Amino acid sequence: MALKPYFTEHPQWDLELVLVRHGTTLWNRERRYLGHSDLGLLPGAEQELEPLREKLQRHSFARIYCSDLIRCRQTLQIIWPESKPELRLELTSKWDSERFLPNRSAWSVIMEPRLRELHFGEWDGKTYDMLKDVALYRAWIDEPQRVTPPGGEPWKDFVNRLGEFLDSLYEWRKMMEIQKIGLSDAPPSVLVVTHGGVIRQLACMLVPGHDFWSLNPKPGAAITIRLRLAQKPFVDVTATRSTEKSHPDLATGHKFTGWLVEQI
Repeated sequence: MALKPYFTEHPQWDLELVLVRHGTTLWNRERRYLGHSDLGLLPGAEQELEPLREKLQRHSFARIYCSDLIRCRQTLQIIWPESKPELRLELTSKWDSERFLPNRSAWSVIMEPRLRELHFGEWDGKTYDMLKDVALYRAWIDEPQRVTPPGGEPWKDFVNRLGEFLDSLYEWRKMMEIQKIGLSDAPPSVLVVTHGGVIRQLACMLVPGHDFWSLNPKPGAAITIRLRLAQKPFVDVTATRSTEKSHPDLATGHKFTGWLVEQI
């Protein structure tokens, strides 16, 4: 698929997301489903990720998030060696205003379980050929929003936890404006090291006109999305986000609306 038409420029934005997919694991190479199983990167990951590391050195990030799975943590260590891990608050905790204080290290990393890949349950570690004759698997391929892998994660739970992550990002960005912290001439940029399915779904939620299959980020790839803070109220939520409350929105079912600007 040609990606060029999806990437556009816009004169104004409020936040830049640089979404990085982790480097290659053995199961990626063997084309096995890899969700919550905690596999590390293959030998040679430094060489694979070196071009991305060099390009990111030209960036400055106001905040860094990383999936807590080891393949993402190893990727971050390689592409941003100055980073230091920091445990995030419990998922059920209220967003803490302390996290907006200016004395936090600019290079500290928030390890974020909500950025994990979809949990494939009993299908984790399996290949398409192993599952292609299973009726439930065929139904899941056709309608993942309605069919859940045995022991796996319902699609609505996957989408909702990513929506919660975006909610927290929105609150942080709004608090920056209120407290006048870290704002300069350039809008803040945020680095997110995560998984292929997460990047696809975030793009689907943030970029009008995108579906889950619009992007196919390879291991070690980075995609940049620039975001505007949405202002007008919008109560209709798209099918890709299941929620019981309405959100201010433009076109994407969330508080941001965005566009793709670059793929590294």
